[in-house]
Amino acid sequence: MVSLKLTTTIIATMLATLTVAAPFPGPDPDPAPAAPVSSSTSTSTSIISTSTATKPFSFSKWVDDILNPNVVALTPEQALEAYYQSINGTTTENNLSKRAGATCEPSNSKRMPVADAVYIVNKMAAGGQKPVHMPPPFCSESICRSTSGRSAMVGQKDCNLYVEEPSEYWARAGGLIMDACTWGDMSGGKIIMPANSYITVLLWGQGH
Repeated sequence: MVSLKLTTTIIATMLATLTVAAPFPGPDPDPAPAAPVSSSTSTSTSIISTSTATKPFSFSKWVDDILNPNVVALTPEQALEAYYQSINGTTTENNLSKRAGATCEPSNSKRMPVADAVYIVNKMAAGGQKPVHMPPPFCSESICRSTSGRSAMVGQKDCNLYVEEPSEYWARAGGLIMDACTWGDMSGGKIIMPANSYITVLLWGQGH
C-alpha cells in the first residue's frame, strides 16, 4: 500500500512539472527582412581597375624589369608599343617632370625620337654592372649613341673629377628622364643621377 502511494505521488509530481514547463519557442512568424548586401566593394574595385589601366607606361619600371633576373622584360619593340598604347590626353609633361625629378628639354630640335631613347636605355641596361668611366679633363661625354648617331646619352660632371658608375645606373637615370620627359613621339631632358649626385645624365638629340 505504501509503495502504491509513493508511486502515485511521483507520477503526480512529474505531471505537474510537465505542465509548468514553458513550451519550446517556435519560428518567428514574421521575421525581419535580411539587410541588403552592399555593392560598394565591387564598385570600388572597378574604379581602381579603371584608374590603373589609364596610367602611362613607365620606362623606369621597364628598366627595373630588365635588370631583374626573375622577370621576363619587354623587348624594346614591345616597350615602345606599350608606351604608345598607354598615351592619354590627361597626362602633361609638367606633371610627369615634377614626379620624376627631371628637367625636360622643351625644344624638339634638342630632343630625340622615343625609339632612339628606348634603344639607348635598353643598351645601357644590358650593360649591367659594366663600369662606365668619365676621367678628367672631360666635363661632358657621350656615353651611348643611337644607331643613327643623332641621339645620345650624355654624362656631365666637374672637369677635374674622375667618376665611374655601372652601366645599369645610367639606364635607371635614363628611364626616369623618359618617364618625365616623353610625350608624343619625342623624349629628352636631364636628371642628376640618383646613385651619384656628381653626375648629370642627359638624353639629348637632334630632333627627327
